[in-house]
Amino acid sequence: MLVHTGFIIPHAPDLKALAQSRPVGLEFTFSRTPLSRKAFERCNCFARTGGYLHYIAFNNPAQLGRTVGIGGFFEPLIRPQRPLYVSLRTTAGLTYLTRIYNAGTNPDNTFFGSAVSGFMALSAALNYRLHSHWQVSAKAQYNHISNGGIRQPNRGMNFPTAGLSLTYTPNPFPFPSPDRWFRPRLTNRWTHRLTAFGAVRTLPQTAAYPEQAGWSWGLTATAGYRVTRFHAFTGGLELVNDTYLRLQLQRSGLAQPYGQLGLLGGYELWLGRYVFATHLGWNIRQPGVLLGSPFFQRYQLLYTLRNRYQLGVGLRAKLNVAEGFDIRLGVQF
Repeated sequence: MLVHTGFIIPHAPDLKALAQSRPVGLEFTFSRTPLSRKAFERCNCFARTGGYLHYIAFNNPAQLGRTVGIGGFFEPLIRPQRPLYVSLRTTAGLTYLTRIYNAGTNPDNTFFGSAVSGFMALSAALNYRLHSHWQVSAKAQYNHISNGGIRQPNRGMNFPTAGLSLTYTPNPFPFPSPDRWFRPRLTNRWTHRLTAFGAVRTLPQTAAYPEQAGWSWGLTATAGYRVTRFHAFTGGLELVNDTYLRLQLQRSGLAQPYGQLGLLGGYELWLGRYVFATHLGWNIRQPGVLLGSPFFQRYQLLYTLRNRYQLGVGLRAKLNVAEGFDIRLGVQF
């Protein structure tokens, strides 16, 4: 069980007044930690995987309300054989919001545009084993709520929190020592990947137009060098065909090409079958009248199947404003 509290980041000047409240949350989790060698080799670590149920009150019931969510998490453990150890966790799920944007009754809440939205979080915890069955943890967490552009407005909310948790393990087992296990050497340091992705974003209804969904698809080709088994630097090209952008141009009465061609460069963390990639992008072709700055960030979480095929999700953002999530399918060469 986790109890945590924090603050809301106002990523636009008109959100500062609404972001003054302090969110308070309660979370219950159920997880397991496989200790086999096969499980260890999936991420080159021992990891907890499980599900959660959370409740968060934003302490502004009239405008922000509360949220209840459910989802899953993946939490690598760093040297868990010791009584005091560190863990890192990635969380993803869905959350239901009791108060969302309404032009008539709640016009200031442009954080949330749909009652059901996505929830993502990254956290780090310092864990202390009180007993073989009991563990206490101090945790810092960065939370994000967004509907991925499916409904507008979709500015999303970013809110860091900190808290304490208590964990009970009914059947504890000692962690084995992976130092005794043979690890294959990294023989091929060069990596190449081709990925296809797709997403949907929705334009809001106006006096002249109905609510419209715009699909986008694209291809990303990257290549890079693995400095170690865990760390790689990669770069490449991204081609995007964005129907959402075409609809925006039509509504503005503009007849510009809406395809985008971008350059990517960044860092990847390889943990067994999992790849966490973060790239800085620069569009060398785009309709600048709508997109503004050509720079953006691209984040990916990929899982490798049969040592070659990859399935995962991506997120495109500009600074701290998320533009949308996508589903990804790729092949590793």
